[in-house]
Amino acid sequence: MTETLHMPSTGVAARIVPRGSATSLRLATADDVPFIRSLFHASRADVFLAAGLPQATLDLLLEQQFQAQARGYAAQFPAAISLIVLDRDEPVGKLILLTGDRCWRVIDIVLLPAARGRGIGTGVIEAVLRAATAEGALEVALSVLFDNTGARRLYGRLGFSQTGEGLYIPMTKQL
Repeated sequence: MTETLHMPSTGVAARIVPRGSATSLRLATADDVPFIRSLFHASRADVFLAAGLPQATLDLLLEQQFQAQARGYAAQFPAAISLIVLDRDEPVGKLILLTGDRCWRVIDIVLLPAARGRGIGTGVIEAVLRAATAEGALEVALSVLFDNTGARRLYGRLGFSQTGEGLYIPMTKQL
């Protein structure tokens, strides 16, 4: 099974443009599935390394989780769009976004570990906020894993407020 890609229903994706020349976004295609798979593995492997699992078991576990996440996103957010985040035309991340009339939801944003801490994520989220505002949305919502303190700080700096508790903390920014 391959990851189901979320395809856009409108041209909204073309209006999500990070500032600066190095970072850009493009629609994900079926050709991107190997990159998206490797991105998932790279972003999640460290969680399981501490368990001391053999490499074959770790690979199997990561692949099962990748497939489960892909199926879950496709079932829960069938109208979402999948975008590839590029840095100097090289894929460094992905963004899954659900756009609505009143609320946009960042379903998932993931960057390769080597691309983090360089302002790429900030630029992408700022571009989403600008595009949502231009499209007349009233808020942008997202959820962040409770122990992802770096992302929580970033969202706080960008004006998001925590709206609940749990393993995944809901946050919103009024536009």
